[in-house]
Amino acid sequence: MFRKAVITFIAGLFILTGCSEDERKIRIGSKNFGESRILAHMMAAVIREQGLPVAGVVEYENTPAILEALKRGDIDAYPEYNGTGLVMLGQSPLTDGDEALAQVKKVFEPLGISWRERVGFANNYGLAMTPDRADELGVTSMSDLVPRSAEVTIGVEDDFTQRPLDGLTPMNQRYGFEFGSVSEVPLSDRGQLYDQLLDGSVDVIEVYTTDGQIADYDLQLLEDDLDFFPVYELAPIVRTSALSEFQGLGAALDTLGGILTNQEMQALNRRVDLEGRAPEAVARDTLARLGIISSGAVEAADPLTISTSPLMSEGGLSGTALRAARRAYVGREVVIQPANRPLQSVTDGTARLALVGAESFFDLSGPTPSRLDQYEGLAVIGTNAVHLVASTADDSAGTIQDATALLTGPEGSGSYLIATILKDALGLSADITPSDAAAPGDILAGLSGAQVAVIAAPPGENRLEAAFEEGGLKLLPVTGWEDGGNLVKYPFLRRTRVPGGTYALQFTAVETLSSQVVLAGPAPGSADAAIGEQGPGATAAPSLKPVPDSTVVALAEGVSGGELIDPVLPVAAAFAPKLPEPPAAMNPSPDVSLLNLGLTAMFVWLGWLFVRRETP
Repeated sequence: MFRKAVITFIAGLFILTGCSEDERKIRIGSKNFGESRILAHMMAAVIREQGLPVAGVVEYENTPAILEALKRGDIDAYPEYNGTGLVMLGQSPLTDGDEALAQVKKVFEPLGISWRERVGFANNYGLAMTPDRADELGVTSMSDLVPRSAEVTIGVEDDFTQRPLDGLTPMNQRYGFEFGSVSEVPLSDRGQLYDQLLDGSVDVIEVYTTDGQIADYDLQLLEDDLDFFPVYELAPIVRTSALSEFQGLGAALDTLGGILTNQEMQALNRRVDLEGRAPEAVARDTLARLGIISSGAVEAADPLTISTSPLMSEGGLSGTALRAARRAYVGREVVIQPANRPLQSVTDGTARLALVGAESFFDLSGPTPSRLDQYEGLAVIGTNAVHLVASTADDSAGTIQDATALLTGPEGSGSYLIATILKDALGLSADITPSDAAAPGDILAGLSGAQVAVIAAPPGENRLEAAFEEGGLKLLPVTGWEDGGNLVKYPFLRRTRVPGGTYALQFTAVETLSSQVVLAGPAPGSADAAIGEQGPGATAAPSLKPVPDSTVVALAEGVSGGELIDPVLPVAAAFAPKLPEPPAAMNPSPDVSLLNLGLTAMFVWLGWLFVRRETP
């Protein structure tokens, strides 16, 4: 009896354990882009608020995959657009939201899928261009683009190419587009479309009208003048079997009805896609502020900070650095922090990375520059050209040698360092006058007489271009650089030209210098060298650990172009060439040598025993 009771007890334990492991939880799906992730986490949060069990959020690569998962029962609910729902079931797209919702409810009901209340915004498809390219082509509507489409490259996501009624092929047929080429990216990497548009590798891209990048980059949406794109209002969709199984599930999802406008959703997308915040944190924070859930955002990591000169903190180079860092540090918020001495911010631990010109890697206090090897280059972001800008009010500054003062950014900034180099290399008598200017225009506004402003920026940088368009400025060449040993003494400054026509009233090319701009981080051993006035460890912050090789590679891959870091700069070990393994040493160690000697002696002795003559 006792034995039978024990067996029964053990069996009962297995049954209870199995029941616990198989406890049914609600499974939420998401497409793999920011907006869908945010809404999926909102759905999970309101369901948990009702005390219902949620397994978490599962991502799918595209619309056909997630819809099939819902129909099979792999997931119980996910956020979908009514326009997409109609298209995926072969229905005609509709432009009226109420009519689209009524129709999509009708066609999905036989599949055992219920559409809940709409969240409040419509995220329609659209085509976007930079204002400059749109003006160049004379385009404001999609129909305007048709006669120029053969000379245009369009960027799209792979999901858009697969859509049967509202995707690339039907759009081309409706409007008569014949694009010169198509650049396709995965749905999960659709942010690359904006990178391609901004760097000029494509002319027009397919966008979602609630994308945060549209306002952030001041892009122009082309008018859909033929009303090709249907309405795409988002709502949770859920299996009717799950509604029956979990009482209160439908009511929980309906609390999301009407809570977000287009502008509000665009702001949330910006927090995820541009600021690098976690979708779950953004979702919970928003619901808490609206009073829909009782607890706020989940705990998130501190932002990853990139320190750079105030003069570079808002330009195109900082934008490129942000995009590269956000791809390398997935899910991490990344921010730009202006600092007069960016590399010092890395040493202090107030920044993880620094965006600097090549000149910042050198100590200029001695007779010759000495390289600062406690930092290393991680990824090339671009190139700055040295702009020597003078006032046209009088002709007292015809060349850099005529300057009485060199106006620069803060001490330690690239502008200040380059002015220091020019004064030494060209033997200038001009005084260096640093300022706390936060933008090139702030320096240029103070120009007068024979003063010359020294600004390091990419040729045609928007803020510089705007200053030149206001008039009263001219660009001076760097003359006399090849005299003496400057090419050897300052090898990190290269000869270049600012092409003619780059700025207003600049009709010819101007000879100047260029400096590579890179993301930099602490080099191996830099923490040991970080000893401040308070003794060892006073300035050796935990963040002084070198950036891992895998992250270095990801940073470099996040910048289009694949340019190599200037060999005169300290370079991360991840970029070191892979050399063949040398042959093993003949005598790798004393122990092995002694062993070999002993074995040799033993074989000699055995041979002697074998051949020695027998003695009588």
